[in-house]
Amino acid sequence: MKLTKKQQFLLVKLAIVAIILIVSGLGLFSKNKKNSSNKSNTSQTQVESSVDFSGYDKSKLYTLEVGKVADGDTFHVRLDGKDFKIRLLLIDTPETAKEGKAAQPFADQAKQRTEELLKKAKKVEGKFDVGDYTDKYGRALMYVYLDGKLLQQTLVEESLARVGYAHPPNTTLLKDLQKVEEQTKKKKKNIWEKDGYVTNRGVNSQSKF
Repeated sequence: MKLTKKQQFLLVKLAIVAIILIVSGLGLFSKNKKNSSNKSNTSQTQVESSVDFSGYDKSKLYTLEVGKVADGDTFHVRLDGKDFKIRLLLIDTPETAKEGKAAQPFADQAKQRTEELLKKAKKVEGKFDVGDYTDKYGRALMYVYLDGKLLQQTLVEESLARVGYAHPPNTTLLKDLQKVEEQTKKKKKNIWEKDGYVTNRGVNSQSKF
């Protein structure tokens, strides 16, 4: 059956409309999928930092179940069925490799030592200070005790951490840690080996050892 020119024109027009609808549908599907993925990622970020600590007593020690260690001063724990990340109060260790940046000197040693100490401890306990429960990233700010000894103090004693990030009123143990640091610096070990590596703002990654 031979189609008239009018019928041929209508078929071409219908084909063009069908192609447009198919392309538009694929674009909408892709956009919805992307939005769904972004929503999921946002939700996950909120979950990671949404633990409410307001009911916890700041004068009490809480037994912690330790998870993955991120670096010398940051690691994951579980408390009362809640998983969250702890940022050790009042100390700062060199940064491990991340986001394409190489690890700073003694970062890996600090992380390994923290992992070792946490694993060896029979009892890991955490305690909040009198100020904020968390930092701006949602990490719990705590003093951590391993079998009764302050983890922060051990890392400072072993020259793997400096005293830093002291934000009042979360400074109850600041003077005690500063005294330990003053004694440790004289030994010129690890982070104190090279003058100028440790600064008031952190460590100088450009320093060569």
